[in-house]
Amino acid sequence: MIEILTSWLNSLPAWALALVLCAFFLSITLIGIVLIHPLMRRMIHSERQANDVVIFAAANYGLIYAVLLGLLTVATFQTTKDLEDHISAEASSLSTMYHSAEDYPEPLRSQLRADLRDYTHYVIEKDWPAHRHGETPKGGEHRLEAIRATLYAFEPESKTQEVLHDEIIRQFNTLNIARDQRLNAVSSSMPAVLWYVVILGGMLTIVFLWMIHMDFLPQIFLGGITAIFLGVMTFLLYAMDHPLQGAVSVGPEPFQSVYDLVMKWDEPS
Repeated sequence: MIEILTSWLNSLPAWALALVLCAFFLSITLIGIVLIHPLMRRMIHSERQANDVVIFAAANYGLIYAVLLGLLTVATFQTTKDLEDHISAEASSLSTMYHSAEDYPEPLRSQLRADLRDYTHYVIEKDWPAHRHGETPKGGEHRLEAIRATLYAFEPESKTQEVLHDEIIRQFNTLNIARDQRLNAVSSSMPAVLWYVVILGGMLTIVFLWMIHMDFLPQIFLGGITAIFLGVMTFLLYAMDHPLQGAVSVGPEPFQSVYDLVMKWDEPS
């Protein structure tokens, strides 16, 4: 059930995802104000000071919950930023290897460049659409194995070639490390228990709104603002927690730039 819900949320455009989450919290808030608040008023507010106690408790709880949301937002933002750095490093290594291959003798030069173009094209056309659905296809690994076999079969014939070859091997290893980080990010996310805490915390915030005794229209207004805020924050967390999936996701632009600026001109006509 959770996987079906996650898949559906990931299929929504950004505006629709934000709208769904805001509508979820808003509907619960308004239904509770209309149906549950009158019951709570009779149960809780028989004591004169009850409303002051509720407001004090809600303020303290709201502070703790706001700190939690802030910490989680920073953590997920940092995860997304790290992923962007890994993607840039992978694309940069491809560009460096492609340029450095110029100093290899033929036919190794043409073979290596063709393999690098094929890998880059595969990442853009196959890897990324699969990442959108939480999948990590194996075609990229097979192409890297072909590049690895090509590189390790070469025997440098001079000191210059040896230095060049060592640098390309180093860039190839950097590419592999960055690629592994990208693939790990496809399925990584916040632990489920943290999501339970976020949702439960939002629901408790709404319960406190039901408990506060105030005029109907101001309570509707306050509840609506709070519910929309909860929806927006949940949208932000969810979008950044799935940086390679959904409408708000990291794209393959670094690879596309490398292909367009460096590799495309060598494609056979």
